[in-house]
Amino acid sequence: MKKILQKVREPRRFDFLMLGIVLLLMGIGIAMVYSATANTELPWYQTFWFKQITYFAFGWLIAFGILLTKPHFWHEFAYPAYIISLIGLVLILFVGATESHGAVRWISFGFIKIQPSEFAKIGYLLALSRYFSVKKVSLERLSSFVVPIILFIVPFLLVLKQPDLSTALVFFSITLMAFYWSGLTFAEMFLLLSPGLSVIAVLSKLAWGGLMTAVTVALWRRKLPIWLSVLILTLNIAGGFASYTVWNSLEGHQRSRIMTFIDPMQDPRGAGYQVIQSQLAIGSGGVHGKGFGEGSQTNLSFLPEEHTDFIFSVLGEQFGFLGGFVLLGLFFLLLVRTYGIAQIHSNLFVVNVCVGGSTILLFHIFVNIAMTLGIMPVTGLPLPFLSYGGSFVVTCMILVGFFMLMRVKGDDI
Repeated sequence: MKKILQKVREPRRFDFLMLGIVLLLMGIGIAMVYSATANTELPWYQTFWFKQITYFAFGWLIAFGILLTKPHFWHEFAYPAYIISLIGLVLILFVGATESHGAVRWISFGFIKIQPSEFAKIGYLLALSRYFSVKKVSLERLSSFVVPIILFIVPFLLVLKQPDLSTALVFFSITLMAFYWSGLTFAEMFLLLSPGLSVIAVLSKLAWGGLMTAVTVALWRRKLPIWLSVLILTLNIAGGFASYTVWNSLEGHQRSRIMTFIDPMQDPRGAGYQVIQSQLAIGSGGVHGKGFGEGSQTNLSFLPEEHTDFIFSVLGEQFGFLGGFVLLGLFFLLLVRTYGIAQIHSNLFVVNVCVGGSTILLFHIFVNIAMTLGIMPVTGLPLPFLSYGGSFVVTCMILVGFFMLMRVKGDDI
């Protein structure tokens, strides 16, 4: 295993291994989209699988175009890219197209639709990477959080307005990873997140008591200034008290909706239907699966959103545990390869772009697969390189372009 990890981390002039991994993932994705939508009666040039091929082709053009640039260009373009991405999110408020259960997430240009929140991830990643290439954060200097929090909160709230909580949380994950790589320890990250955890944990007295004990121990071991320790404890108590008060003021049916969101199995014919069908599809695949194009859950359309959100369920039904294992292995190699770039370059902008880009992919992979297995609430996060969707596919290919560029020319900045 050690030799394999060293192999995938080694620098090369052109990253053929990453290229091969991405091509394999693309091939699997196109095949799964084809299988999931084979029953649709459309001309071949209007089918989802053909559109997916065109999205990947366009994405590759952008990726190779990025390879022709230098990291210095993206360092200088970081803040303008962030501003442009915010303009796209603001335009949604005025000219956004309403689709997908009333959400307003797309701008339509007639024959093409663009989802600005996907490209906003890139703009935010570049801006945060540039900022943290010269700045650090510290719990003892709360002022060091002001600028990164402002950079985060604007796109976060604009995406939340659409509403799109799952995508908004992608921005949150990028921010947390940037904080860690800019100097915060795991203990400090825990203390930073603890007030938010108190809001959730207070629903169980045992959980909240355990959390407050852990916070107290962490504060004692970290030996922060007294005023800061008191502030963190006060925020935890205030967050827990506010959450407890709001929870007790809710009507019974309102509490039921929240608990169903947390555990969809409480409503198997409503909110839990998607998860149950997904689990049936994956479970019925067994070890080897039912074979390509086979499977009742997929072919009889019991599985909802099968070519987008639940594409992993299609793979699980048709190729079983082995198919899922191979897919996870490819994702693992890709992430190791991308995180490895941070180890062969010392420039912090390069490191932050690669680590942040890897975090975007990892968050999508983890949340999407966990959702299909029923261990997380249903969200709209697609699976990288597999789920159908133009804006997301192009975003993934932009990240691939950045990864390959930083590996080849990471010192040229």
